[in-house]
Amino acid sequence: MKKIFLIFLAVFLFSCGGKDPADKNPTGANDPNPDSKENELAKTEPATEKILPNVPEAGDYSGYEFVILANGTEYNSYWYSKDIYVEDENGDAINDAVYYRNRAIEERYNISIKGALKGNLYNEAKKSITSGDNTYDMFTIPLQGATAQLAQDGLLIDLKKTPYVDLEKPWWDQRANTQLSIGHKLMFTISDLLIMDKDSILMFYFNKDMVKELALEDPYQLVREGKWTTDKMWSMAKVATRDIDGDGKMTDRDQYGFISQTHTIHGNIVGTGQMLITKDENDLPAINISNPMILASYEKWIEIFNDRENVFVASDWQKNHADIWQYMLEMTAEARALFQFTHMDRVTTLRSYDCNFGILPNTKHDGSQAEYHNAVNGWCSTSISIPVTSDYDRTGLILEALTAESYYTLRPAYYEISLKTKFLRDDESEEMLDLILKSRCYDLGNFYNWGGIFDNLNTLAAAKKTDFVSGYEKVLPKIESAMQKAIDNFLEND
Repeated sequence: MKKIFLIFLAVFLFSCGGKDPADKNPTGANDPNPDSKENELAKTEPATEKILPNVPEAGDYSGYEFVILANGTEYNSYWYSKDIYVEDENGDAINDAVYYRNRAIEERYNISIKGALKGNLYNEAKKSITSGDNTYDMFTIPLQGATAQLAQDGLLIDLKKTPYVDLEKPWWDQRANTQLSIGHKLMFTISDLLIMDKDSILMFYFNKDMVKELALEDPYQLVREGKWTTDKMWSMAKVATRDIDGDGKMTDRDQYGFISQTHTIHGNIVGTGQMLITKDENDLPAINISNPMILASYEKWIEIFNDRENVFVASDWQKNHADIWQYMLEMTAEARALFQFTHMDRVTTLRSYDCNFGILPNTKHDGSQAEYHNAVNGWCSTSISIPVTSDYDRTGLILEALTAESYYTLRPAYYEISLKTKFLRDDESEEMLDLILKSRCYDLGNFYNWGGIFDNLNTLAAAKKTDFVSGYEKVLPKIESAMQKAIDNFLEND
């Protein structure tokens, strides 16, 4: 089985011509998301010859048990770790890639890799560090509510100063390295060791049969031409709405042009390229909620969400269904929803349905916007961090070795074998996937949620509040105070 799996991976890597599967168009010709400096950073192109990490080729840690704290099913039945630890091979590409990756590093350094899959992750991590028991060597836990809080508590080490960790190597996400740093310190980041950050990207799904039946414009071509905007999506969505049972009211049994949840409005707004928190010339956080693009985007999206005749909002109908998220996928699969805005991980679920679906990036605010932008949801996404109680040398070496190995095992198993070969239904969706993955955005406002800056946005949307400015006036002092306290903590721990 191991030999067959590794041959399968090799075939896919060879078929990519040594290029990153998330970059089919390296020249940038006709690219709907033209290359900017940041997009250049986002590209990671494997060379023809295998790139090796700057770590010893072998070592002997005398069977040391290297323990990684990660999400268990106690955390969430959807968002539990599938990328850190598995007991055995089972024929699934991702599972087996994780299994063989871990075995390779275990044999190389005489260690035993274990995943501690827990539920109350922040408390578990903090308790371990403050008690000094050195239970965990590394964390791969959620960005929001766990990792970010540990970082501002001063309980994580700066990855830029970690021995053996070479953040310029292609297996590290350069956009994350740039966007997640504070004061030029990088307390957590993203790499090919993980897939949950990719699974948590917010994006659009659409029913291709409905597009054809309603004689709508081709969404793929709209993306290519840079015309996939919020207004265009909305004009198409309103055409699709229909009272199926003819009872004169729109219920959960009818057909909608757009289905989503108000707590994803942050992801919609990030489509402008603006985030709740930006950074100044010293790489320190700065509040960005008064940015005109954010104000204009919120105004446009809250108008859409408030139109319940054309929009199905999950919270309105959650009490009617045991699993509203599964039900919404069924709506898309059954041609009762034209567009759905949700996470990348739903691709795997839609595969089980007999439906003709496609994927699309987040919309642009308007046609003048140069690029597409897709938010990573911090509650769902995990990241890599190292506790201050860890042995820096040993952890840095094992982390770099694991991540480099993932570049050649887990990465192709996720992108090429699982997403592109098993789950997506057409070549156009593969093209869209490449675009989505290279336009990821990491908003510090989402992850740190200082003073409730992220939660307040969700509260306003859920309450159908159209006045964004007044909705933030009362909480702004709290946001400023919490952010400044965090900045002081970061600078104090220099």
